[in-house]
Amino acid sequence: MMSFQRYHPLTILFEVAGFIKSTAIFAFLLFVVKFGSTSVLIQIGQWGFLAVTALTLITLVMKWFANRYATDDQGFHIKSGIFSKIERTVYYEKIQNVQRQTSFLHKLFRMTSITFETGAGSADASVEFAVLTKEEADRLEALVDGTTAERASAETANETVPGVRIPDRVIHFTPTRGDLIKATFTSLSFLFLIAIAGSLFSKLDAVFNVEERVEGWLLAVLTSGWVIAVATIVLIIVSFAAGFIRTFITYGKYEIASDDSRIYISKGVLNESAFSILKRRVQVVEITQSFMKRLLGLAEVKLISAGGLGEGEQEISMLYPFLPVNRANSIISELLPDYKVSSELKRLPRKSLAVRLVRPYWFWLVVTVILAFIKPEPFGFQAAWWTASLGLLLVLVLSRIADYWNTKYAVTDGLIQVRVGALETTTYLSRRDKIIEVSVKRTKFQQWIGLATIGFINRAQPVRHETLKDVPIDDAEQFFVWYAKRSAEIQVE
Repeated sequence: MMSFQRYHPLTILFEVAGFIKSTAIFAFLLFVVKFGSTSVLIQIGQWGFLAVTALTLITLVMKWFANRYATDDQGFHIKSGIFSKIERTVYYEKIQNVQRQTSFLHKLFRMTSITFETGAGSADASVEFAVLTKEEADRLEALVDGTTAERASAETANETVPGVRIPDRVIHFTPTRGDLIKATFTSLSFLFLIAIAGSLFSKLDAVFNVEERVEGWLLAVLTSGWVIAVATIVLIIVSFAAGFIRTFITYGKYEIASDDSRIYISKGVLNESAFSILKRRVQVVEITQSFMKRLLGLAEVKLISAGGLGEGEQEISMLYPFLPVNRANSIISELLPDYKVSSELKRLPRKSLAVRLVRPYWFWLVVTVILAFIKPEPFGFQAAWWTASLGLLLVLVLSRIADYWNTKYAVTDGLIQVRVGALETTTYLSRRDKIIEVSVKRTKFQQWIGLATIGFINRAQPVRHETLKDVPIDDAEQFFVWYAKRSAEIQVE
């Protein structure tokens, strides 16, 4: 008979801490700000808060006694529910992504948390262990890794592999001090202290009239050029140091590694996170460069999988977001040998630019109508409204030109690579066998000029739709021929 066990007792403490964190503001308002209030409404709120707190504590203890789990060589077996009992089984072979989170509170008690994600879209798609020892987390992950590694190896060799094998991990990237400095500049995290200082001074001045209280020689000293210059330099140095520390806390222990079947990403100094994803589940590789990153030659790479990832987990599936472009391209090939970033991309023809420039500027038209109706005259400038309209039109035209200039694509034997964007560029890279649907659409104007819009869809959560506008019709037809060869590459998973 299978032996079920309760979750770690510290689970209760962590859930209590979460409850305190979520209700701290209400408790402060009710019991500190409104302490001693004779208002009936406030007293009802205080007693109601105490009742909810007591009920929550009782429920947490009852839930800990009721919820249990067990493991065998097939999967996780979960029992949950206080009054209505639920029992479910999640097989190891269905696990696609594994995520670890080690918060500062976890570190205090030498604990961690781990979540196993499947590809299902239901509420029961994941198995979460909020608090457990690192040894227990390693044991659970080894069960999943052993099964997936065994299954992936068997699929590759087309044979059954006895036993459980966990391949050695290869570390592909850890940031250097120079990488962290670049990340500080690129993320502009050093500006947050300047913003906080400016906001704090403005609030103090509004409350205490600082400028009116500072008089005489002190005002002369504070307003002198050299004092302002020194204060500015000191503030910049302190801000950069604070930004560097903030960046180090987030990315100082960043590591990208892989084995035969999985990619592993870990980060964090105070709050540690670890994420793993099956290589064969990667649907799209997305490379993004903001304007600042393009100036510094950096890029961020994101792995889009077929699993049901949440908002936070999507962020962790991102490789180090400040990779040098060449290193980013090489890491993609190291992690996913079937994905190779091509440097020989094809540009759109010049007639594509003409099509983009003559398309309606609906946003500009709406703004212009509003400005013409209001006719604002800031600082008495009567021509402000049509000057702003022309300026907006110029920005939109330049944006379309930049988008045309940056748009490139390549369709090779088994890969499609598309780059789009104006100031920020995004490159999509996908294998042919990972694309589930393609389309070719043509407007009347595109038909006259010999262009088309191609699109392709990848499995993800949510589904990924990518388009490439205004390609030559010959390339669109070849795109269909290229996709038709997918039938020989499909593998049933």
